Amino acid sequence: MINQNELNSTEHVMTHRERLLIWSNLAALVVLISIAFLRPSSVIAEDETKAPALGPASSLDLVEEDGKSIELKAVDGRLSWGDEPQQQIHSVAYVHIGALLSPLMDAEERAEERRTLAERIQEDAQVMIDELDSLQAEIEGLDTAEGEGQELIQRGQQLAQQLQAFRQQAQAVQEASMAQQLEQCYKEIVTGVNVVADRKNIDTVYRFIPTEDEFSIQDINSAMTQIRLRAVLRYPEDSDITEEVAEELNIVLE
Repeated sequence: MINQNELNSTEHVMTHRERLLIWSNLAALVVLISIAFLRPSSVIAEDETKAPALGPASSLDLVEEDGKSIELKAVDGRLSWGDEPQQQIHSVAYVHIGALLSPLMDAEERAEERRTLAERIQEDAQVMIDELDSLQAEIEGLDTAEGEGQELIQRGQQLAQQLQAFRQQAQAVQEASMAQQLEQCYKEIVTGVNVVADRKNIDTVYRFIPTEDEFSIQDINSAMTQIRLRAVLRYPEDSDITEEVAEELNIVLE
């Protein structure tokens, strides 16, 4: 038979064990709560604000209020909403051609070609100029009413007309040569643009004039022309790839 003292002792032991278990659980709970409060707020905010990622998916249907839907899908690395080539998003960039064209035209090889042509034209013209000067000196010592004087005057007039025609032809030759050089420079720029665009996955590149460039105003027509040439009024600075193209063409921009 268990007496009353033994029962009281057993109850006392069990109560003590229960208390130890309860306090242990409370201590563990306090530790967990402390860890939660000590967690960085940025991590908590990120978990709360980060939207769930979609995909992978082959397409996405967007439905308008009237029930019409648009299917978005990836085609050749571009976002597309239809079967037509125009129904795709293309990346865009801009190049200031003027900043590249001048250094290319001023390249030593092209400048030397223009100088050589100008010198040859001047030499040919100088032959006729010297002949005109010689005729003028002869005419000054003759009576222009006499037959010999009249012949020299006619010869001088013919030579002057030839010189004028030669100068017109020479100007046309120089302009044609410069036009050819400009075309060569343009093709070099296009080649550089293609290299940079392929490297940066750019689909379309437009020529433009930066809005901060000063006008070279000579008259109202010149001002209006410069305004019309500035087709882009606002653009992200990162979309200007002029420096990258210049580097590709070994051009140092000022």
